Amino acid sequence: MARLTTDLLKRSIPEKGKRLELRDDEEAGLIFRVTEKGKRSWSVRYVNASGEHRRKSIGPFPSISLSRAREEARKIKGAVAGGADLVQDTRLARAEAMTKRLRTLEGLAESYFADATLGLHRPNARGAKRDSTLREERRVFDKLIKKDMGALPLADIKRADIQALVSRLSKKAPSNGRHARNVIRQLMSYALSKDLIPANPAHDIAVITPTPRERVLDDDEIRAIWRACARPGAVEKLALSIEMGIALRLALATLQRGGEVIGAHWDEIDLGRRLWTVPAARMKGKRPHVVPLSDIATGLLTEAKDAMGAEGHVFKSSAEEKGHFDRHAFTRAMSRLTSALNIPRATPHDFRRTGATNLTSERIGIPRFVVSQVLAHSGDTGGSAVVTGRHYDLYDYLAEKRRALDAWGTLLAAIVSGESRSDNVIPIASGGHP
Repeated sequence: MARLTTDLLKRSIPEKGKRLELRDDEEAGLIFRVTEKGKRSWSVRYVNASGEHRRKSIGPFPSISLSRAREEARKIKGAVAGGADLVQDTRLARAEAMTKRLRTLEGLAESYFADATLGLHRPNARGAKRDSTLREERRVFDKLIKKDMGALPLADIKRADIQALVSRLSKKAPSNGRHARNVIRQLMSYALSKDLIPANPAHDIAVITPTPRERVLDDDEIRAIWRACARPGAVEKLALSIEMGIALRLALATLQRGGEVIGAHWDEIDLGRRLWTVPAARMKGKRPHVVPLSDIATGLLTEAKDAMGAEGHVFKSSAEEKGHFDRHAFTRAMSRLTSALNIPRATPHDFRRTGATNLTSERIGIPRFVVSQVLAHSGDTGGSAVVTGRHYDLYDYLAEKRRALDAWGTLLAAIVSGESRSDNVIPIASGGHP
């Protein structure tokens, strides 16, 4: 034990790779600790009613001075001598704090996101939720739900409250109403699992059924979008980075989902074999998907390699924690692009519909089943084929997919150059890369 002084506490440094503990000779049980990283704190050791040695944290130094630490140590030992169970008291205090925190929808949401992130809450048998799903749920809660319902006591939230919010949001944008309903339902399911509510009030909430989009870009729109992405600086009032311009064009050339394109990693790309293998973890259908790369797609990836290097993510973003552009940034970029070009509203997903329509039309003439394979529609197994997650050939229909995407690439190049006509027919090659 040592006679502790403020000067000694400030000067005390542990040996490299170790921590230092100093015991106070004035107040028995008071301990001053310095970690190897230099963090200084107080604690007190005591013996409980069962004769067990325990330690209780007092707090950090210098926020808690030497004199105050001695005072707190005396209080703790006095409470123990009076029969207090500090461990149980701490547990009860934490439980009470948790209960208070969960009394509002916002408090419930914070607990839900924390548990779901750690994998402690798994709403279905598929395991923990993906980070991207939780980020989207958080965005929906913060943007659409918190202002109106965050402060409401959990026990007071009725089905009518949820329906009123969903209906109001749906009038502006049906998708907002659906997203809000879905997130509230997830939160209430979590509350139900914690025995905080007797039933889920978010069930049977009416939403506006979305009208399926039928937007197919015509050749002039495709040409305008492609050229603007290639030279964004040439379009007045268009804020579009070179990287985003390449990403949008790659989505159009490969007909893959925006999230799959924007999250592409160089480990997935084989330019030599002209293949892009999207891992199951990044696919909507939870199966790996091989995308043959046409000449035009290979050229875009080479352009990306020259601009940003061939390590890590293909489309890097220092602004995003995950290292690549967010898919919502992808959608917003498309919105800015079509607005600047005075093109009626179109989304990155419309690229897939546009490509599929051209592929199955008389311009190219690809069978619908093959187009489904190109688009990675997991539900289409070709009728008699039985495809399961366990028995699945990664290279199924690769030759057919390559012929389809090569033909689409040829037509796309003709459209962009201005050489195409609506009655053009693109011959389908019989061979190609493996």
